Amino acid sequence: MVEYMCDDALSEILKAVSDPTRRSILTTLCQQGGSRVTDLADNYAMSLNAVSKHIKVLEQAGLVTRQTLGRAHWIEANLSQVDVVDSWLESLRSIWELRLEKLNEVLSNGEENMADLTVNVVKTINAPIHKVFDAWLDPVMLSQFILPMPGMPHPDVQNDVREGGKFVITMQVGNDKVPHSGEYLTINRPNMLVFTWVSPFSMEGSQVTIRFNEVEGDKTHIELVHVRFVDEESRTNHEGGWGHILDSLNQLLS
Repeated sequence: MVEYMCDDALSEILKAVSDPTRRSILTTLCQQGGSRVTDLADNYAMSLNAVSKHIKVLEQAGLVTRQTLGRAHWIEANLSQVDVVDSWLESLRSIWELRLEKLNEVLSNGEENMADLTVNVVKTINAPIHKVFDAWLDPVMLSQFILPMPGMPHPDVQNDVREGGKFVITMQVGNDKVPHSGEYLTINRPNMLVFTWVSPFSMEGSQVTIRFNEVEGDKTHIELVHVRFVDEESRTNHEGGWGHILDSLNQLLS
């Protein structure tokens, strides 16, 4: 569900190389150079038509090129597309390294009590309670205010709105795409919303509870509580982030 640059190309490449025969064809082309389809087919205990179908999948993924020379089809490997896979793996590696860095920090400091750190942010929103509550579950609306820092582009939001349903919010942080995901634990419209929160900076058991209360003047009082952080710095950063998110929500709905 997480969207990356050239996501469609990445999906095609991973699909293409998921089959051992196609991986073998690509390896043969890299080792031996270009070849006719008929010559490639001689290496496999299957029909020429079956080998041609495998080559077609590789071609659609951009991993091979085809030239027609008379009646012969000349196939060559094209590994320039592998950059798409490298970019995806590098994004995963960056996220993993961030998590390891935070884990090492906790273990080295021995600050187990940091797990009890809590963020509590309150805000009065100039909009009716049902409208405010629903904004948190509408992916289009959510993408317009779930912005923990000024100047951030709108993230990609995908969600399954039901208790037990999952969501993924992919934020653009500098040159990196950083996924934030979770599960809806409680959806009590329009009074309370509870969900888990998983990011490269979160720890196990991270959870957000949002309470909505109707106030005079058709406004809504929000209390957001986020529990469990690896350290005080992470708690402070999230406090600022949630504060900016609530400010953005108020600007959007006012």
